[in-house]
Amino acid sequence: MKKTTAENYRQRVIRVIEYIHDHLDDDLNINLLADVAFMSPYHFHRIYREMARETLNATIRRLRLQRAAVELISSTKPIVRIATSATYGSPEAFTRAFTYQFGESPTDYRNARRSDSGRVNEPFVAMLPTEREEYRDMYNVEIVDFKPINLIGYSHQGDYMEIGRTFEKLFVYASSHNLLSDQTRSIGLYFDDPKTVEQNKLRAFAAISVADQVDLPDGGDVPESNQIPGGTCVSLLFKGSYAELEKPYDWLFGQWLPQSGYEAADFPPFEEYLNDPKDTQPSELLTRINCFVSNG
Repeated sequence: MKKTTAENYRQRVIRVIEYIHDHLDDDLNINLLADVAFMSPYHFHRIYREMARETLNATIRRLRLQRAAVELISSTKPIVRIATSATYGSPEAFTRAFTYQFGESPTDYRNARRSDSGRVNEPFVAMLPTEREEYRDMYNVEIVDFKPINLIGYSHQGDYMEIGRTFEKLFVYASSHNLLSDQTRSIGLYFDDPKTVEQNKLRAFAAISVADQVDLPDGGDVPESNQIPGGTCVSLLFKGSYAELEKPYDWLFGQWLPQSGYEAADFPPFEEYLNDPKDTQPSELLTRINCFVSNG
């Protein structure tokens, strides 16, 4: 275990939490907070989620509600103003969220805890969990020199479990234009963390490998061209159903990477599918998860 590397990642996540504390009224988007952490936005949300044990959105929502609780106790601001400050569009939405987190409505919370002096009776502290996440499954990771691959494919938005239909569309096109061979590789690029980003906003790219020079006819639903660059890559082979792929992702970004001495590069993780789900049992499916890295 490379303790200094893991501690470096931990300090970056703490820096993000401190930044959130200091900028609760700002637009705290993933790209901004990834910059604060000096990490690629493609990987930061996964690393943050595994180290903080909650998503970025959950942290931001929790800290804004904690600030609202302080304001309820220490000020006479109307609840509607406190709700607006916490970025809720209506007092009703604020009341639902506050009640869910604190177990009582904002009005009841204020009445029960506000002292005559206006002093806040309950401190609120945000910190990283002291105990480490325990992962039941471990995986073998290889460090490989990945060669560049030219791709064609279609963008996919929505549930990652529905990307199969995009691949079906791609294979129909490729078959009808004689673009498939024994050397064709099936690859998916995944730009978002499905546990952080709303399902209908998830972005991916369903692709197959092609030769260096391939001419696609004009007109119709022509695939987009893309490329995976070469470089140092960590590669994890997973055997099992596609529905279980988040388990190796969580382990890779939550345990292996922070202890590895490597830094995730600014390129999305991508998967290569090594057998065909049409004639393979789900438990026998082979998926290679890849992530470009550099020395930390």
